[in-house]
Amino acid sequence: MNTPRLTIAAVVTCCLLLASCSTNSGTTTGAAPASARGMPSGPADTSADGTGTAPGAADDATVISLPLDPYFLPPTDNARLHTALDRLVADCLRSAGVRPPAPATAPTPVLGRYERRYGLTSAAGARTTGYHLPAHSDPTQIPLSPDQLNALTGPNGCQESAARRITGTTSYPGDAYLVRSVNQESFDRSTKAPEVVAAVAAWSRCMKQADHDYATPLETGAWPSERPTDQERRTALADVACKQQTRLVLIWNEAEAAIQRILIQENATAFDDVLAERRRMLSEADIVLAQPEPGP
Repeated sequence: MNTPRLTIAAVVTCCLLLASCSTNSGTTTGAAPASARGMPSGPADTSADGTGTAPGAADDATVISLPLDPYFLPPTDNARLHTALDRLVADCLRSAGVRPPAPATAPTPVLGRYERRYGLTSAAGARTTGYHLPAHSDPTQIPLSPDQLNALTGPNGCQESAARRITGTTSYPGDAYLVRSVNQESFDRSTKAPEVVAAVAAWSRCMKQADHDYATPLETGAWPSERPTDQERRTALADVACKQQTRLVLIWNEAEAAIQRILIQENATAFDDVLAERRRMLSEADIVLAQPEPGP
């Protein structure tokens, strides 16, 4: 298996490689914060791999799906685009008489795209890490020489010129702004859907019966201890059990899916443009990758 890596330009601007970096992927590392005793303020979208988590019973094999899924940049396409960017940046540096830096290793994604979107759902995770994130690695940081840094950055630098070739802008490819915007809007609207409000209230009553006083699931996510505590694990297990009992995640997922379908239909032309632009970028990347790769 090949070791995952960041692109050369990512050594300088790691988060720019994915437009969904936010908030999601400098990344939000868990559920979006909730206002005190209020509904959650936004979705957790933390992945680079596009995977999700269970919509119904915790730890089942079903993955949360939403109508917006096809419009996120798939990991395979993302890798293809950034391989082409790697090639362009390396060629540009060589033309400037600068040695390209060695690629950095990439971290393992901490959470899937939809994991903890509606709060914790994994009983296994609740038993082991509670609400804390699972262990993960940070990307390798490779020092750049002054010559490398100067050639990569700034107006008309190798990084910018590579981006212009693939995206037509100074930005690296990632999830389109429209997709990220609708992703946030659908979540915000879903928190006010009557069926979601009712399911959240049922979950809260269930938690109360287990001696845990929370109004919404995402209030549970911020535990101050450095490591999971026994109290945290007990709370997390009760949380997951109450989600199963009330079918909260399934109800919430279905409500948000209905909202997304409406938003996509209302912006159908713009969403078609998102896919058309992806095809254009991939076509340009394939032209770059079809060229013979230069030697060291």
